[in-house]
Amino acid sequence: ERFSDVAGLLEQFGQTHLDAELTEFTLELWQRLCRRKTIDCRRGKAQIWAAAVVHVIARMNFLFDRNQSVHITFDTICGSFQANKTTVGSKATEIERALRLRQHSEPGLCRSQFIDDLTTVQLSNGMLVSLGMAKEMGLVPPDAMPG
Repeated sequence: ERFSDVAGLLEQFGQTHLDAELTEFTLELWQRLCRRKTIDCRRGKAQIWAAAVVHVIARMNFLFDRNQSVHITFDTICGSFQANKTTVGSKATEIERALRLRQHSEPGLCRSQFIDDLTTVQLSNGMLVSLGMAKEMGLVPPDAMPG
């Protein structure tokens, strides 16, 4: 029941403020979180969970940057879910730590553009390049995801 409540809130928020890809990222993060035994997703308010999940996705995809095609503010997130900023921020940090999320390079939670641009790959000669550059050079398969 809790899973459905939060998923519904995420979908509703996504329809109003996000695009389809970002909405899918929020749902994927919520699914990953509910599968973890270290965090009890049944405790606490559904609105806090939903706001925290959106906050994590927003941070990972630069949604607080006004130059992005889709951008939101922390006030928008908290206002939409009628949630306290401090509580949401703390819960978001707890989620990132529990799932050991890598900023801007987490497959299934980040736009592929950020993964390609911000993930580095070490070549056999020791040189570090972005994943996108390694793909362009033909050194990594085009569909490769960071490990």
